[in-house]
Amino acid sequence: MDVSIVIPTYNRARLLRSTIPALSNQRTTGFQYEVIFVSNGSSDDTESVLKEAATEFDGKIRYYVIAPTGGPSAPRNVGIRAATGDIVIILDDDVMPDPDLVLQHVEFHRAHPEPHRAAIGEVYVPARLMDDPMSLFHTFPYDEVRRLPRLSYLHFWTCNVSFKRSFMLEKGMFDEKFLYFEDVVCAYKLAAGGMELSFAPAARGEHLHQLKPEGVPAKGLFTGLWLYAFLEKVPDLQAKLRFGVLSADLPAPVLVRRVLSRAAFRLIDNPLTFAALRWMGATGGKRSRITDLYYRLIFRQNLLAGYAKAKSEARAGAGWVDRGEP
Repeated sequence: MDVSIVIPTYNRARLLRSTIPALSNQRTTGFQYEVIFVSNGSSDDTESVLKEAATEFDGKIRYYVIAPTGGPSAPRNVGIRAATGDIVIILDDDVMPDPDLVLQHVEFHRAHPEPHRAAIGEVYVPARLMDDPMSLFHTFPYDEVRRLPRLSYLHFWTCNVSFKRSFMLEKGMFDEKFLYFEDVVCAYKLAAGGMELSFAPAARGEHLHQLKPEGVPAKGLFTGLWLYAFLEKVPDLQAKLRFGVLSADLPAPVLVRRVLSRAAFRLIDNPLTFAALRWMGATGGKRSRITDLYYRLIFRQNLLAGYAKAKSEARAGAGWVDRGEP
């Protein structure tokens, strides 16, 4: 049972110099692995960093360079097709793996060799970065995952996930038209093909997020645009529940709560609130409840704008269906 790690990357040359040694020196017991990087049109020194790594870690690291696509779907597909391992692990390029991340994924698949079995690992923001206000956007609800008897396609988080290559090639692959939510679009197809997703909590890595405060509005807008596209592709009630969409087909108690939440947001979404939060230190250097509220409001404001823009453009076209609002 050999393994291929597939990592799409874009303009992360500096970070790759730190993560490549950790990726190249994973613990192994009875298996071999390779690391496949796919540079998605990077314009920094990524290609030279990868070329050096492929020479230094000959036979362990391979890389491909493709024209920029704007999202990770195409580079992931390139890497999966090029992979030689029976098991594929997908990581984000800002994940620093623990020394036994690969081994823990392999142990899961040894215990569950069925083609349809897949697993998410865990990524965590290291303590040294938790004071950064942007860590708000890079933590995952693993406490929720631990309580669930079985995971759904909505938990297919591609920052750290593994699956059988043959099953992915037959039942899934990433929709290259999607620049965001591409992971759950792919997982929706895999689930329809019988995927059973589990949690492998010992397969861990640090999430060395690169988001800056000035990037929050663009992140919100981009998320909103693609949330609408995702719900057009996957008009599933569970997806609406997961992503906070306001829709007439929601259970009545959920709908009431969301209407009230939307009203509350409208009340506080104003320049006075933002000025007050800044006065209270929202733009200071250390994360707090104040910074969390401030950046959540900015993110949500732009998410709603992006969703409204996508909905307006879709409404102007043929075949429009109202999927609700976030």
